[in-house]
Formats: sequence, C-alpha cells, structure tokens
Amino acid sequence: MGTNYYAVKKKPGLYNREIHLGKSSAGWLFLFRDNEEFHTYPQFKKWLENNVDTGEYVLFDEYEREVTKEYLLDLIDSKQKDKHNLSNPDNFNYNTKNIDGYRFTYRDFS
Repeated sequence: MGTNYYAVKKKPGLYNREIHLGKSSAGWLFLFRDNEEFHTYPQFKKWLENNVDTGEYVLFDEYEREVTKEYLLDLIDSKQKDKHNLSNPDNFNYNTKNIDGYRFTYRDFS
C-alpha cells in the first residue's frame, strides 16, 4: 500500500485534467508516472518549477491533502537514499524502467 501524488490545475477550465505524478510505497523507490510532461527526474523538477512555483498547478495526495513541492521532493530524495529501498531487487521489474536510478513507468497504476 502506498500514496499517490497528483498535480491539479488551480484555475478551472474546460480541458483541465489531473496529472498523476507517481506513488510512494514502503520499501520501494518512488515510482514516477512517465507522461508527456516529464521523462526524467530533472525534467520533473523543472516541470514543478514551471507549473507549481508559478501557481498554475497545486499538488495533492490521493487523500486530497495539499502537499508542497518541497515536501514531495524531500520524500522522493529520501527514498533514493534509503538503504532498504535501494536494496529492493524488484525496484526495476514489473514494467518499470531505470532512468538514472529513478523508477518510471508508462502504465496506469493506483
């Protein structure tokens, strides 16, 4: 069991959609949902700068709690440094790919 994270446009609009950013689960590296917005961790951070820092998007977890960009980045970075997460041999199995040590997947998940 884990927690999914989303970005939602702050200003309502006809074509607004939430963006599934990824999922944090115990014992695993953060799992990014690869999409048209970003494909690497540096691109993800740049996307946050361009969309969250500007106030265009707001970050939420699946329990509808608003989270800050700093909270999410700290969570991701701490999972990347956790020896238990790093030693999980299944991190890059099951339709995931290793992009510079970060887990990404194209498939839908929740």
